[in-house]
Amino acid sequence: MIEDFAELVRRSREWFERAAAAGWFAAGDRRRFEAVERATPADLFESEPARPLVVALFGGTGVGKSSLLNRIAGAPIAVVGAERPTSRETTLYVHEAVKLANLPPELPLNRVQIRRHRSAAQHDVLWIDAPDIDSVEEENRQTALAWLPHVDLLLYVVSPERYRDDVGWRVLHERGQKHGWMFVMNRWDEGDPRQRDDFRRMLRGAGFEEPLLLCTSCRTPPARLPAPDEFNQVQATIRQLLEAHAVRELARLGVRARVLELQAALAELSRPFGDDAQWAALSSALRREWEATRERLVAGMSWGLQTAAARFAVREGGLLKRVGREVAELRGGSERKARNAVGQSTALQSSAMSDAERPPDLSDLAGLTASLWDEWSQAKLTAALDAVEVATTRAGITTAPVRRQLDPVAERAAQVIHDRMQDEVRVKLLKPHGLAARAARRITGFLTAALPLAALAAVAYRVVVGYFPRAGQPQYLGVEFAIHSALLVLLAWLVPFLLDRLLRPSLETAVLAALRRGFDDGLAIVGDGLARALSRAGSEARQFRDEGQALIQQAKTLTAAPPAACEPVLQKIIART
Repeated sequence: MIEDFAELVRRSREWFERAAAAGWFAAGDRRRFEAVERATPADLFESEPARPLVVALFGGTGVGKSSLLNRIAGAPIAVVGAERPTSRETTLYVHEAVKLANLPPELPLNRVQIRRHRSAAQHDVLWIDAPDIDSVEEENRQTALAWLPHVDLLLYVVSPERYRDDVGWRVLHERGQKHGWMFVMNRWDEGDPRQRDDFRRMLRGAGFEEPLLLCTSCRTPPARLPAPDEFNQVQATIRQLLEAHAVRELARLGVRARVLELQAALAELSRPFGDDAQWAALSSALRREWEATRERLVAGMSWGLQTAAARFAVREGGLLKRVGREVAELRGGSERKARNAVGQSTALQSSAMSDAERPPDLSDLAGLTASLWDEWSQAKLTAALDAVEVATTRAGITTAPVRRQLDPVAERAAQVIHDRMQDEVRVKLLKPHGLAARAARRITGFLTAALPLAALAAVAYRVVVGYFPRAGQPQYLGVEFAIHSALLVLLAWLVPFLLDRLLRPSLETAVLAALRRGFDDGLAIVGDGLARALSRAGSEARQFRDEGQALIQQAKTLTAAPPAACEPVLQKIIART
């Protein structure tokens, strides 16, 4: 079972480290995980088929723990009395045949003395005399607590004056399910049976139905006692425990308590991952925040888009600038014509292009669109993500991994919207109107040239036909004819020209429509990116949560039932929940 527990701890640590690297755990979570007790009494020994029972004398200052150990050993192996009124070192009393492993690094090795013996009666027991649990020196208290995970059976030693010690009782309540417990009221020569009975009632209230409470006195020479000395029962009880397989049962008890502690820690550490309902609510919160932010951005960007479109149209130039371009293209066409025939054809086609068909100068497009997404726009997007972070915190979900997914999308928002607006403007300027409008403009373009020519042909015909019958007459055709003819030709050109102008799209209108479409598409891309980023964070959390639940299920399967405690002696040393 210890091997299964070690494997569970290994898998739990691997899960914790991966989740911590992904940002799901804070420093407090690490302390919570590290607080799970993993040390066992078996860590003190080399691998053997059977190990000794680890018994520790535990208690406050001046209760006589060292004197009791000396009496058990039958020799002064622990310093007592005026030489050491407060224990500072840990004494291990162990048979010389027992092979100890290297002591765990968390133990203060510089304050440990190991005393070997050859007593066959104590072969199967390793005794520990730890520093006082209520020492005024913090280092002494920490030393005493550091040894507790390596103990099977605690001999809680008290004196008639100090059996209500608060420090010892706190340890009893915290570790009651991790050890077996025997209680010794030492210095019994100073006690009273009523104190013993009161202590027994307190132990029953702490979960011990029939607490194993023995009264001893290590005073030399022996003093008069209020009741017989029960020291021999201490030794006899240890032998009974060994015969009742106490090492195995207490090991099961300790491992079960550690598994339950790890299980509780895993359950607590799984909370920051949230559940499906919390992530669904968080997704809804993101959607609401983004819709509100999108509306604010569209409203706030309206004036900027109009200004950019107007500036682009102005930079494209008016009538004089367009005429200048026409002249320059005609001149360039003449030069190309002199060089080669192919160049001549291309130049003539270029010079024949109408102003509306000629692509505008796009050199300033990037500068115009880059200035549209400004600090105000980015601040609005950041504020939306901050609101989502607040909702994440309220849901009890860790915020760092969520922001880690969302922030890159927000950082790329300016470039995404900039690219979409540029693409839409370029496509719009390439084909500023639809198929029907292009067909109508071809007709009006043809009529703009054909109708004036037809009018001129009609005037010429009238001139030629009327010339012969009226030859020599002084008022041949006359001024009125000339005026009417000119008006006819002008109207023949003006009507289709005006129609063509009406069908020609406004450069500013076309650019504004393209900018709006590109801005809307860019916002849609950013919104989809935020939704996908939150979904990725949720998927990552779900994966870690499922792995944590699997570890919890494994812990439940490893949780052994409490020791059967069929033997009466085992029933007395195990606290009930």
